[in-house]
Amino acid sequence: MTAPLAAKKKIAVVGVTGYVGAELCRLIAAHPAFELTHALARDLNGIKLSKIWPHFAGIIDLTCGDIKNLDTLTNEVDAICFALPHKASAQIIAPLFEQGEPDCHIIDLSGDFRLPEAQADLYATHYKQEHVAPQLMDNFVYGLTEWNRDAVKLSKAVANPGCFATALNLILAPLAHHNVLPEHVTIFAATGSTGSGKKPGAGTHHPSRHTNYKLYKVLSHQHVPEVLALLNQLGQTTKLSFIPASAPMTHGIFATAHMHTDNPEALKQSILDSYENAPFVRVREGSPEINHVVGSNFADIGVICGDDELVVMCAIDNTIKGASGQAIQNMNLMFDLPETTGLLHAPSLP
Repeated sequence: MTAPLAAKKKIAVVGVTGYVGAELCRLIAAHPAFELTHALARDLNGIKLSKIWPHFAGIIDLTCGDIKNLDTLTNEVDAICFALPHKASAQIIAPLFEQGEPDCHIIDLSGDFRLPEAQADLYATHYKQEHVAPQLMDNFVYGLTEWNRDAVKLSKAVANPGCFATALNLILAPLAHHNVLPEHVTIFAATGSTGSGKKPGAGTHHPSRHTNYKLYKVLSHQHVPEVLALLNQLGQTTKLSFIPASAPMTHGIFATAHMHTDNPEALKQSILDSYENAPFVRVREGSPEINHVVGSNFADIGVICGDDELVVMCAIDNTIKGASGQAIQNMNLMFDLPETTGLLHAPSLP
Protein backbone atom coordinates (compact mmCIF):
# COMPACT_ATOMS: atom_id res chain seq x y z
CA MET A 1 0.00 0.00 0.00
CA THR A 2 1.38 3.39 -1.00
CA ALA A 3 1.97 5.82 1.87
CA PRO A 4 -0.11 9.02 1.60
CA LEU A 5 1.69 12.09 0.34
CA ALA A 6 2.47 14.71 2.95
CA ALA A 7 0.47 17.92 2.61
CA LYS A 8 2.33 20.60 0.72
CA LYS A 9 3.58 23.61 2.64
CA LYS A 10 1.59 26.73 1.86
CA ILE A 11 3.82 29.57 0.68
CA ALA A 12 3.01 33.24 0.11
CA VAL A 13 5.12 35.62 -1.97
CA VAL A 14 4.95 39.33 -1.23
CA GLY A 15 6.17 41.55 -4.05
CA VAL A 16 5.31 39.49 -7.13
CA THR A 17 5.75 42.29 -9.67
CA GLY A 18 9.57 42.25 -9.56
CA TYR A 19 11.95 39.82 -11.21
CA VAL A 20 12.84 38.04 -7.96
CA GLY A 21 9.19 37.77 -6.90
CA ALA A 22 8.33 36.27 -10.28
CA GLU A 23 11.18 33.75 -10.06
CA LEU A 24 10.01 32.76 -6.58
CA CYS A 25 6.53 32.09 -7.93
CA ARG A 26 7.95 30.02 -10.78
CA LEU A 27 10.14 27.89 -8.52
CA ILE A 28 7.45 27.37 -5.88
CA ALA A 29 4.87 26.38 -8.50
CA ALA A 30 7.17 23.56 -9.68
CA HIS A 31 8.25 22.47 -6.18
CA PRO A 32 7.04 19.00 -5.13
CA ALA A 33 6.57 19.97 -1.46
CA PHE A 34 5.45 23.60 -1.71
CA GLU A 35 2.24 25.21 -2.91
CA LEU A 36 2.01 28.85 -3.94
CA THR A 37 -1.22 29.90 -2.23
CA HIS A 38 -0.88 33.70 -2.08
CA ALA A 39 0.68 36.27 -4.42
CA LEU A 40 0.64 39.79 -2.99
CA ALA A 41 1.57 43.22 -4.27
CA ARG A 42 0.52 46.82 -3.93
CA ASP A 43 -2.48 47.98 -6.01
CA LEU A 44 -3.01 44.63 -7.77
CA ASN A 45 -5.80 43.17 -5.66
CA GLY A 46 -8.03 40.94 -7.80
CA ILE A 47 -5.70 40.84 -10.81
CA LYS A 48 -4.57 37.46 -12.14
CA LEU A 49 -0.86 36.74 -11.69
CA SER A 50 -0.80 35.46 -15.27
CA LYS A 51 -1.90 38.91 -16.46
CA ILE A 52 1.11 40.51 -14.76
CA TRP A 53 3.43 37.72 -15.94
CA PRO A 54 1.89 36.11 -19.06
CA HIS A 55 4.39 33.23 -19.02
CA PHE A 56 2.47 31.82 -16.02
CA ALA A 57 -0.66 31.26 -18.15
CA GLY A 58 -1.78 27.66 -17.75
CA ILE A 59 0.72 27.14 -14.92
CA ILE A 60 -0.34 29.39 -12.04
CA ASP A 61 -4.05 30.18 -11.74
CA LEU A 62 -3.81 32.62 -8.86
CA THR A 63 -5.36 36.01 -8.20
CA CYS A 64 -3.20 38.61 -6.51
CA GLY A 65 -4.05 39.87 -3.05
CA ASP A 66 -3.28 43.17 -1.38
CA ILE A 67 -0.14 43.61 0.65
CA LYS A 68 -2.22 45.13 3.47
CA ASN A 69 -3.69 41.73 4.45
CA LEU A 70 -0.51 40.33 5.99
CA ASP A 71 -1.71 40.38 9.60
CA THR A 72 -4.10 37.47 8.97
CA LEU A 73 -1.87 35.73 6.43
CA THR A 74 0.66 34.60 9.03
CA ASN A 75 -1.96 32.19 10.40
CA GLU A 76 -2.90 30.82 6.96
CA VAL A 77 0.46 29.87 5.45
CA ASP A 78 3.61 28.02 6.46
CA ALA A 79 6.03 30.62 5.09
CA ILE A 80 6.05 34.10 3.60
CA CYS A 81 8.77 35.20 1.17
CA PHE A 82 9.26 38.96 0.97
CA ALA A 83 10.61 40.10 -2.39
CA LEU A 84 10.33 43.80 -1.67
CA PRO A 85 12.82 46.64 -2.17
CA HIS A 86 15.30 47.56 0.53
CA LYS A 87 13.78 49.80 3.23
CA ALA A 88 10.23 48.93 2.16
CA SER A 89 10.61 45.36 3.41
CA ALA A 90 11.35 46.25 7.04
CA GLN A 91 8.37 48.58 7.18
CA ILE A 92 6.07 45.72 6.14
CA ILE A 93 7.71 43.00 8.23
CA ALA A 94 8.13 44.89 11.52
CA PRO A 95 4.40 44.94 12.44
CA LEU A 96 4.26 41.14 12.11
CA PHE A 97 6.56 40.87 15.16
CA GLU A 98 4.61 43.26 17.38
CA GLN A 99 2.86 40.38 19.20
CA GLY A 100 5.95 38.17 19.23
CA GLU A 101 7.36 35.88 16.58
CA PRO A 102 4.89 35.10 13.77
CA ASP A 103 3.49 31.57 13.50
CA CYS A 104 4.88 31.09 9.99
CA HIS A 105 8.43 31.17 8.67
CA ILE A 106 9.70 34.48 7.27
CA ILE A 107 12.22 34.76 4.43
CA ASP A 108 13.28 38.29 3.53
CA LEU A 109 15.14 38.89 0.28
CA SER A 110 15.89 42.57 0.83
CA GLY A 111 18.94 43.97 2.59
CA ASP A 112 16.97 45.03 5.65
CA PHE A 113 17.85 42.19 8.04
CA ARG A 114 21.20 40.90 6.81
CA LEU A 115 23.27 42.72 9.39
CA PRO A 116 23.21 42.29 13.18
CA GLU A 117 21.68 45.02 15.30
CA ALA A 118 25.18 46.05 16.41
CA GLN A 119 25.81 47.18 12.83
CA ALA A 120 22.60 49.16 12.35
CA ASP A 121 24.77 52.23 11.76
CA LEU A 122 26.29 50.54 8.68
CA TYR A 123 22.80 49.88 7.39
CA ALA A 124 21.98 53.58 7.75
CA THR A 125 25.21 54.54 5.96
CA HIS A 126 24.66 52.31 2.94
CA TYR A 127 20.89 52.52 2.59
CA LYS A 128 20.69 56.25 3.43
CA GLN A 129 18.00 55.70 6.07
CA GLU A 130 17.85 54.69 9.72
CA HIS A 131 16.55 51.16 10.18
CA VAL A 132 12.87 51.22 11.19
CA ALA A 133 13.16 48.14 13.44
CA PRO A 134 16.78 47.56 14.51
CA GLN A 135 15.56 45.50 17.48
CA LEU A 136 14.48 42.80 14.99
CA MET A 137 17.77 42.52 13.11
CA ASP A 138 19.09 39.79 15.41
CA ASN A 139 15.91 37.73 14.92
CA PHE A 140 17.07 36.87 11.41
CA VAL A 141 19.62 34.20 10.50
CA TYR A 142 21.90 35.12 7.60
CA GLY A 143 20.89 32.65 4.92
CA LEU A 144 24.01 31.85 2.93
CA THR A 145 23.00 28.21 2.91
CA GLU A 146 26.42 26.61 2.41
CA TRP A 147 27.87 28.44 5.40
CA ASN A 148 24.92 28.75 7.80
CA ARG A 149 23.12 25.48 7.12
CA ASP A 150 22.60 24.43 10.75
CA ALA A 151 21.37 27.84 11.87
CA VAL A 152 18.95 28.05 8.93
CA LYS A 153 17.46 24.66 9.83
CA LEU A 154 16.55 25.92 13.31
CA SER A 155 15.41 29.40 12.32
CA LYS A 156 11.99 30.96 11.96
CA ALA A 157 13.28 34.02 10.11
CA VAL A 158 15.99 34.12 7.43
CA ALA A 159 17.62 37.10 5.74
CA ASN A 160 18.58 36.01 2.23
CA PRO A 161 22.03 37.28 1.18
CA GLY A 162 22.52 39.85 -1.54
CA CYS A 163 23.40 38.59 -5.00
CA PHE A 164 26.91 40.08 -5.01
CA ALA A 165 27.40 38.98 -1.39
CA THR A 166 26.51 35.41 -2.31
CA ALA A 167 29.24 35.24 -4.97
CA LEU A 168 31.83 37.02 -2.81
CA ASN A 169 31.21 34.92 0.27
CA LEU A 170 31.28 31.66 -1.67
CA ILE A 171 34.81 32.69 -2.67
CA LEU A 172 36.00 34.03 0.68
CA ALA A 173 34.22 31.92 3.30
CA PRO A 174 36.35 28.77 2.79
CA LEU A 175 39.50 30.82 3.33
CA ALA A 176 38.18 32.38 6.53
CA HIS A 177 36.95 29.01 7.78
CA HIS A 178 40.42 27.47 7.26
CA ASN A 179 42.17 30.56 8.63
CA VAL A 180 44.10 31.21 5.40
CA LEU A 181 42.35 34.41 4.29
CA PRO A 182 44.94 37.00 3.16
CA GLU A 183 45.01 40.40 4.81
CA HIS A 184 43.83 42.12 1.61
CA VAL A 185 41.61 40.83 -1.18
CA THR A 186 40.48 42.68 -4.30
CA ILE A 187 37.32 41.49 -6.06
CA PHE A 188 35.92 42.68 -9.37
CA ALA A 189 32.35 41.56 -10.10
CA ALA A 190 30.05 42.24 -13.04
CA THR A 191 26.27 41.94 -12.86
CA GLY A 192 23.44 41.73 -15.38
CA SER A 193 20.67 44.26 -15.79
CA THR A 194 18.08 42.24 -13.81
CA GLY A 195 20.14 43.02 -10.72
CA SER A 196 18.90 46.60 -10.92
CA GLY A 197 15.26 45.56 -10.70
CA LYS A 198 12.31 45.87 -13.06
CA LYS A 199 11.90 49.64 -12.94
CA PRO A 200 14.31 51.26 -15.44
CA GLY A 201 16.58 54.10 -14.38
CA ALA A 202 18.95 56.34 -16.30
CA GLY A 203 21.97 54.22 -15.42
CA THR A 204 20.31 50.80 -15.27
CA HIS A 205 17.84 50.64 -18.17
CA HIS A 206 18.96 47.82 -20.46
CA PRO A 207 19.05 49.89 -23.69
CA SER A 208 21.57 52.12 -21.92
CA ARG A 209 23.78 49.25 -20.93
CA HIS A 210 23.40 46.40 -23.43
CA THR A 211 26.53 47.50 -25.32
CA ASN A 212 28.09 49.33 -22.39
CA TYR A 213 30.32 48.47 -19.42
CA LYS A 214 30.97 50.65 -16.41
CA LEU A 215 31.91 50.54 -12.75
CA TYR A 216 29.64 51.81 -9.99
CA LYS A 217 29.68 52.10 -6.19
CA VAL A 218 33.42 51.43 -6.27
CA LEU A 219 34.70 50.59 -2.77
CA SER A 220 31.29 51.55 -1.31
CA HIS A 221 28.79 48.83 -2.27
CA GLN A 222 26.11 48.02 0.32
CA HIS A 223 26.83 44.27 0.20
CA VAL A 224 30.34 44.59 1.63
CA PRO A 225 29.28 44.82 5.32
CA GLU A 226 27.31 41.56 5.13
CA VAL A 227 30.29 39.83 3.50
CA LEU A 228 32.62 40.98 6.27
CA ALA A 229 30.06 40.06 8.93
CA LEU A 230 29.97 36.45 7.75
CA LEU A 231 33.76 36.24 7.50
CA ASN A 232 34.01 37.54 11.06
CA GLN A 233 31.47 34.91 12.15
CA LEU A 234 33.71 32.26 10.57
CA GLY A 235 36.72 33.49 12.54
CA GLN A 236 38.73 35.70 10.20
CA THR A 237 38.31 38.90 8.25
CA THR A 238 40.17 40.89 5.60
CA LYS A 239 40.47 44.28 3.98
CA LEU A 240 38.10 43.86 1.06
CA SER A 241 38.37 46.12 -1.98
CA PHE A 242 35.18 45.47 -3.94
CA ILE A 243 34.78 46.89 -7.44
CA PRO A 244 31.35 46.16 -8.96
CA ALA A 245 30.49 46.65 -12.63
CA SER A 246 27.37 47.00 -14.72
CA ALA A 247 27.71 44.51 -17.56
CA PRO A 248 25.92 44.17 -20.93
CA MET A 249 23.98 41.03 -20.04
CA THR A 250 20.54 40.33 -18.61
CA HIS A 251 21.26 37.65 -16.00
CA GLY A 252 24.29 36.61 -14.02
CA ILE A 253 27.13 37.70 -11.78
CA PHE A 254 30.77 36.96 -12.48
CA ALA A 255 33.13 37.72 -9.59
CA THR A 256 36.93 37.58 -9.80
CA ALA A 257 39.02 37.69 -6.62
CA HIS A 258 42.76 38.37 -6.70
CA MET A 259 44.96 37.88 -3.66
CA HIS A 260 48.64 37.52 -2.82
CA THR A 261 49.73 34.60 -0.65
CA ASP A 262 52.81 32.54 0.14
CA ASN A 263 50.86 29.31 -0.28
CA PRO A 264 48.26 29.52 -3.06
CA GLU A 265 47.84 25.73 -3.15
CA ALA A 266 46.69 25.73 0.49
CA LEU A 267 44.04 28.32 -0.31
CA LYS A 268 42.90 26.32 -3.32
CA GLN A 269 42.66 23.17 -1.22
CA SER A 270 40.53 24.96 1.37
CA ILE A 271 38.01 25.75 -1.37
CA LEU A 272 38.03 22.19 -2.71
CA ASP A 273 37.54 20.75 0.78
CA SER A 274 34.77 23.18 1.69
CA TYR A 275 32.55 22.40 -1.27
CA GLU A 276 33.18 18.67 -1.66
CA ASN A 277 29.66 17.93 -0.39
CA ALA A 278 27.89 21.15 -1.42
CA PRO A 279 25.30 20.16 -4.04
CA PHE A 280 25.01 23.60 -5.64
CA VAL A 281 28.68 24.63 -5.70
CA ARG A 282 30.65 23.18 -8.59
CA VAL A 283 34.43 23.70 -8.66
CA ARG A 284 35.37 23.70 -12.34
CA GLU A 285 38.61 23.56 -14.31
CA GLY A 286 39.60 26.98 -15.65
CA SER A 287 37.16 29.84 -15.81
CA PRO A 288 33.45 29.43 -15.02
CA GLU A 289 30.97 30.85 -17.52
CA ILE A 290 27.73 32.73 -16.99
CA ASN A 291 26.02 30.58 -19.64
CA HIS A 292 26.71 27.49 -17.52
CA VAL A 293 24.71 28.75 -14.51
CA VAL A 294 21.92 31.04 -15.80
CA GLY A 295 18.49 29.65 -15.00
CA SER A 296 19.84 27.47 -12.18
CA ASN A 297 20.74 27.50 -8.51
CA PHE A 298 24.33 26.47 -9.21
CA ALA A 299 27.43 28.48 -8.34
CA ASP A 300 30.46 27.59 -10.45
CA ILE A 301 33.89 28.34 -9.00
CA GLY A 302 37.26 28.31 -10.71
CA VAL A 303 40.67 28.57 -9.02
CA ILE A 304 43.97 29.47 -10.68
CA CYS A 305 47.25 29.45 -8.71
CA GLY A 306 50.36 31.51 -9.45
CA ASP A 307 53.70 31.40 -7.67
CA ASP A 308 52.61 33.81 -4.95
CA GLU A 309 49.06 34.73 -5.92
CA LEU A 310 45.63 33.24 -6.35
CA VAL A 311 42.68 34.06 -8.61
CA VAL A 312 39.26 32.70 -7.65
CA MET A 313 36.22 33.17 -9.88
CA CYS A 314 32.54 32.59 -9.16
CA ALA A 315 29.60 32.64 -11.58
CA ILE A 316 25.95 32.62 -10.45
CA ASP A 317 22.52 33.60 -11.71
CA ASN A 318 21.81 36.77 -9.73
CA THR A 319 18.04 36.20 -9.55
CA ILE A 320 18.25 32.51 -8.60
CA LYS A 321 21.32 31.46 -6.60
CA GLY A 322 21.67 35.15 -5.76
CA ALA A 323 18.04 35.47 -4.64
CA SER A 324 14.99 33.25 -5.28
CA GLY A 325 16.71 29.87 -5.62
CA GLN A 326 18.71 30.39 -2.45
CA ALA A 327 15.47 31.35 -0.68
CA ILE A 328 13.97 28.01 -1.75
CA GLN A 329 17.17 26.24 -0.67
CA ASN A 330 16.80 27.84 2.76
CA MET A 331 13.10 27.02 2.99
CA ASN A 332 13.87 23.40 2.19
CA LEU A 333 16.12 23.27 5.24
CA MET A 334 13.61 25.13 7.42
CA PHE A 335 11.02 22.46 6.59
CA ASP A 336 13.49 19.57 7.06
CA LEU A 337 13.65 18.73 3.36
CA PRO A 338 16.78 17.92 1.33
CA GLU A 339 18.14 21.30 0.28
CA THR A 340 18.10 20.29 -3.40
CA THR A 341 14.33 19.67 -3.44
CA GLY A 342 12.73 21.42 -6.41
CA LEU A 343 16.02 23.01 -7.46
CA LEU A 344 18.17 20.30 -9.04
CA HIS A 345 17.63 21.20 -12.69
CA ALA A 346 20.17 22.07 -15.34
CA PRO A 347 20.93 25.66 -16.34
CA SER A 348 19.18 27.11 -19.37
CA LEU A 349 20.82 26.85 -22.77
CA PRO A 350 22.06 30.22 -24.12
